[in-house]
Amino acid sequence: MKSRTILRAAAVASATLVTLTMGNPAQAADKWQNSGFHVGDLCTTGVSLDPCHGSASFVKNGDHLYVWDNVADGWSAVARYYRSDVSGLAGLAWNYHGAGTRIDHNMDIPENGWINYEVCLGQHSNGVILSWTCSNYFVEDAS
Repeated sequence: MKSRTILRAAAVASATLVTLTMGNPAQAADKWQNSGFHVGDLCTTGVSLDPCHGSASFVKNGDHLYVWDNVADGWSAVARYYRSDVSGLAGLAWNYHGAGTRIDHNMDIPENGWINYEVCLGQHSNGVILSWTCSNYFVEDAS
């Protein structure tokens, strides 16, 4: 009995260690880099006289959703998206690295799939999205 308990504990510890070392791809951090100002396929709206405080583009080759923060306005740029292979809201891609940066939100969408996304401004620390800054949704095929 005692040896079974020890074996179970070892199996759980081993599974936990594998999970911690391998990580969860869905929770992997987005890569970011300095980029300067960029007008993507979509731009935020409704902010002062300057359009495009944040922008986003989907690149089919490799399934990359790029999100740019273009202006030092105190807000983060965020893309909200739906995918053909996930039910409901699939996720948010936050760029909270500051003005002049771009994040690369790498996905693996099936070749016959699609993504439907918009770009907005928001406050990353509390998850608030300013809906009046959001672009229209844009659908792109992943193939």
